[in-house]
Amino acid sequence: MFRYRLAVVVVVSFGFVLFLGIALYWSSNQVALYFQRSQTAYEAFDHYERLSQEAYRHFKQEMDRLITASPTAKAGAELSRHRLYEAMQELRNTAVKTAVAGDGPEDLPDKPAELERVAHFMAFLDASEYQFDEVERLREQGKHEMAVAALSKFSKEEIDEKFQPLIDAAINAEREKAGKAKQELEDLVAKLRWIALLASLTAAMFSLTSGLLLFRGIRKPIEALMKGTNEIASGNLDYRISLDTRDEFTYLANHFNQMAQELGLQQDKLREGRVVLEKRVAERTNELHRLNEELKRMDTARREFLADISHELRTPITVIRGEAEVTLRGRDRDAEEYKDALQRIVELSMQLGKYVNDLLFLARTENANLQFEWENLDLAELVASTVEDFQLMAEANSISVSLDALTRPVWVRGDKQRLRQVLFILGDNACRYSNPGGHITVALRVDENETSFSLTDQGIGIPTQDLERIFDRHFRSPNALLSRDDGTGLGLPMAKSILKAHGGRITVNSTENSGSTFTVTLPLILVEQDNNQTNEQ
Repeated sequence: MFRYRLAVVVVVSFGFVLFLGIALYWSSNQVALYFQRSQTAYEAFDHYERLSQEAYRHFKQEMDRLITASPTAKAGAELSRHRLYEAMQELRNTAVKTAVAGDGPEDLPDKPAELERVAHFMAFLDASEYQFDEVERLREQGKHEMAVAALSKFSKEEIDEKFQPLIDAAINAEREKAGKAKQELEDLVAKLRWIALLASLTAAMFSLTSGLLLFRGIRKPIEALMKGTNEIASGNLDYRISLDTRDEFTYLANHFNQMAQELGLQQDKLREGRVVLEKRVAERTNELHRLNEELKRMDTARREFLADISHELRTPITVIRGEAEVTLRGRDRDAEEYKDALQRIVELSMQLGKYVNDLLFLARTENANLQFEWENLDLAELVASTVEDFQLMAEANSISVSLDALTRPVWVRGDKQRLRQVLFILGDNACRYSNPGGHITVALRVDENETSFSLTDQGIGIPTQDLERIFDRHFRSPNALLSRDDGTGLGLPMAKSILKAHGGRITVNSTENSGSTFTVTLPLILVEQDNNQTNEQ
C-alpha cells in the first residue's frame, strides 16, 4: 500500500539525515581537537622562543653586571632575571596544563619528555644563578682573574654546550609537533570533505529515485481524483470516480462518491427549503425596514443631543479657561482678586454641571422640561459678572465690550444659572459674528414693573426676512452660514425657552451688515416681597 511505501522512504531519509548529523557532529569535534592541538603546539613554540630570548638577555645582563659592576647593569640584570622567570613560569604552566588535560592517547608519550625538558630548564637556571653568585663572590674577594675565568668557563661549557642544544632541541620538537598537527588537521578536513560529498550524493540519488517511484505510483490516482473533483465542483453530482487499486486513493475515491451522493440529496432539500426561506426573508425585510426607520429616528435624536452638548458646553468651558489664563498671567495680585476669579470659575463650573444634567435628562425623555432653581437675585450684579466672563472671549477676537448698568440692585425672581446661560448665548453669538476691532455694548434699564437688558454688536446683522425664524431650532440665516460653519442653531431657541419659563421675553432689531440688538425683558419683584423673602431667610 502507498502508506507503507511512503513510510519506508521517510525512515530511510531519516536515517540519512541522522547519519549526516552524527558525521557532522563527529567531524566538528575532530576538527576542534586537532585545531586545539595545533594551537597548543604553536603556543609552546612561542613560549620556548621567548624563554630562549629572555635567557640570553639575562645571561648577557649578568655578565655585564659582573664585569662592569655598575648600578645600571645591576638594575638591568634584576629586570632580566624577573622577565626570565616569568617566561619560565608561563612555559611550566603550559606544560603542566597540557599534561593534565591531554588531547588524546597519541599525545601521552610526549608529555613526560616535555615535562622533563621544563625540569631541565628550571634546574639549569637555578644552577646558573649559583654560578653567577660564585663569580660575584670571587670578584668581591679581589680574585678578578679567577672570576673572569669562571665566567668564561660557564659561558662556554654551560650556555654554549648545554643550554643552547637543550633549547634548540625543545624549539625544534615543538616546531615539528606544530607542523604535524597542522598536517593532520588538513588531512582530516580533506577526508571529511569527501565523506560529506559521498553522503550528499547518496542521499540525493536515493531521494530522486524514491521520488520518481512515488510519483509514478500516485500520478494516475491523483489525475482521476482531480477529474472527479472538477466534475463535482461544476455541478455534475451524478459523476463517480472509478479506481482499480487497493490503497488509500481508492478509499478517498469512495468517500468522494459518497459525498457527491449526499450533496445531491442536500440540493433537493435546499430547493424545498428555499421557498420557506424566501417567505421568511420577506417577513424579516419588512421588520428590518421598520427597525431601520426607528434607528434613523434614534440617530437623529442622538445627533441633536450631541449638537446641544457641543453648543451649551463650549461657552462655559471657554470662559473658565480664559478666566484661569488671565488670572495666571497677572502678577502681584492680592488674595481678594484670586478669590474673585476662583468664585467665578466655581459659578461657571456649577452652571456647566447643570447643563450636563439637563442635556442628559433631555436625552432620556423626549418631552422632558428643563428644571429650575428659583430664588430672588440681583440682575445688575449677575449682568456685571457675566459681562466680565464673556469679555475674555471678546478680547480673544480683538473686540471691546462696555457695560451701561445701574449701580443699585435690580431684583428679579429666577434661576441664576439659567439667566447666566441666556447672557452667555447672546454674548457668544455677538463675539462669533462680529468683525475684529468691533464693539459690544451691554445696557441694563428699569421701567416700572419690568427690567430689560440689551446687547448691541457691530457684526454681520440678520436679514429682515429671517428675523422671525432665528428662534426656530436649527435655523441659521444664510449670512451666518457664510461667516461661520460651526454653528448649530440651538442657542437662541434655548434662550427663548428659558425666558418664557421666567415670564419674560426676548426681541431683536437688526440691520444686515450693520449689527444687531437683542433685548431681554423680565418682570421685577416688589421691594416688599424682597424684604419679606429676606426676613424669612
